[in-house]
Amino acid sequence: MTVTTLDDATIAGATGVSLNQMNSHINQVGAIKPSSPIIKGWHDYDNVIWKCIFSCARILIDQNRISVPNYVDKDIDFLLKHIEEYGVHHNNVLYPTVKDTGTLPGAITHTNKAKYAKTVKSRTFRTMMNIRESLNAALDIDLPNEDGSRGRLDPDPRDTLFE
Repeated sequence: MTVTTLDDATIAGATGVSLNQMNSHINQVGAIKPSSPIIKGWHDYDNVIWKCIFSCARILIDQNRISVPNYVDKDIDFLLKHIEEYGVHHNNVLYPTVKDTGTLPGAITHTNKAKYAKTVKSRTFRTMMNIRESLNAALDIDLPNEDGSRGRLDPDPRDTLFE
């Protein structure tokens, strides 16, 4: 297996692209749900992209640049460890396709191996949504994940009148 070294620009880039995609979806379509097309795009991510996103979040939390609830902090550590532990088995252990999920062992697809109560996908979704909210707060972007947020990031017509 090849070890990938992640530099700060790569880590920040993956996180920024993901944040912009989620915010753009909310601004144009409305609330992000697990069935939203943007979330289906997460099947195309690989373990390196996921590692970049969660490593960036970890750095920002450790430097007190964003604040997340304690359970999100633990989820980030869990998901990073999950990639390290199971990444050799599949190129996307956090959000595999439905077809791939059916072929993977339960230890890879579920967070609680004994109870099979929560999937890794649901934990990833929840964590990503919380990171988005925290990054938006740090960047002073007011965009809740709700249908009423449509158009909230669009410029005010008076601001573009003389462009």
